[in-house]
Amino acid sequence: MQLWAFWVIMAIIFAVAEMLTPTFFFFWFAIGAVATAILSLFISSMTLNIIIFIVISFILWISTRKIVKRLYKNSDPKKTYTDDLIGKEAKIIDIRENNKIIVSIKGDKWVAFIEDTEKVKINDTVLIDKRESNFLYVHLKREE
Repeated sequence: MQLWAFWVIMAIIFAVAEMLTPTFFFFWFAIGAVATAILSLFISSMTLNIIIFIVISFILWISTRKIVKRLYKNSDPKKTYTDDLIGKEAKIIDIRENNKIIVSIKGDKWVAFIEDTEKVKINDTVLIDKRESNFLYVHLKREE
């Protein structure tokens, strides 16, 4: 087998591995294999080709890590609306036992805990105090 063909096959393997994984890791090895395939037309030593492949892939990988870190250094992580639920209003749609109620927020149903279920009724408005996992802790909104 020709040396360049070996590196083309390696590039294909790394490209497939990149498509099958959620990371952005194997892409640089695929690029390194393509560059080595081109250089292998002029360099016949397998040892030298492996060194070229490792150096090119490593330089691409390290360079990208630095660029990505710099890009994301000042970015704010995006929050979903569920991260901003504290302080929002919800409507009671069902009352259960053990201080559990079902509330509706923007069409989503949540299990919520309230101190006293006997003081609330369906369609009352509650305010969200905190969120833990898939549960909310609420209190009855006082009418002003």
